[in-house]
Amino acid sequence: MSLPYPENMTADFIIEQWKHIEKPINVIASCVAADAIWQALVKACNELWGKEVQRVTSLKEGYGLTNAYDKPSDLGSDRWCAMIGVFHSTDSAFIIVDAGSALTIDMVNESGQHIGGYITPGLKMMKQSLGLQTAQINVGAEQNSTHSFSPANSTVECITAGIYLSVVKLIEAVYEKESKQVKKLECYLTGGDANLIAKLLSCKCIIKPDIVLRGLAEIQKHNQE
Repeated sequence: MSLPYPENMTADFIIEQWKHIEKPINVIASCVAADAIWQALVKACNELWGKEVQRVTSLKEGYGLTNAYDKPSDLGSDRWCAMIGVFHSTDSAFIIVDAGSALTIDMVNESGQHIGGYITPGLKMMKQSLGLQTAQINVGAEQNSTHSFSPANSTVECITAGIYLSVVKLIEAVYEKESKQVKKLECYLTGGDANLIAKLLSCKCIIKPDIVLRGLAEIQKHNQE
């Protein structure tokens, strides 16, 4: 289940959303939000089911993958889980784009070696930054937006087109570069803006909205074994 959460999420909010869920055998989670949100999750799971929450952290090696980071735990656990989820569903090299609050791109070869990645602000964050830093720019709602990066004729549409162009061309550039290094390369998209970005990409892509959860399932399966 995917739900937007309030900025100051509390245990009571989580309990209200999950009170009808059957008691789970185990609870495993990836959390890259503020510590207060993690604590709310821990408290809610304890009050609902008397369960502790296993928090996933990125490893140097695990589940078939090798982390490219010098300090493995610095890699967001959501990115780690997403790579695990994709790796166990393909035998090809791949890039995975998570288009959420931030936009992240990670590259993994067919042997499970994480090559590295990129991080930029996501679409909404880019738009908000213009509104915060540029007083004369109105970044209001995208009314009648065509979701295109063709040259536009209003300030809001110019902003939208510029943001889309920067994100799409970044993904395409990474895909083109990596495709020269391997025999076969797949591109996966996840996150709230995945469907929108997929429509603008020239390269073939596979949308996997639940890929982080699939990664968590693989971790739990491995732990049980």
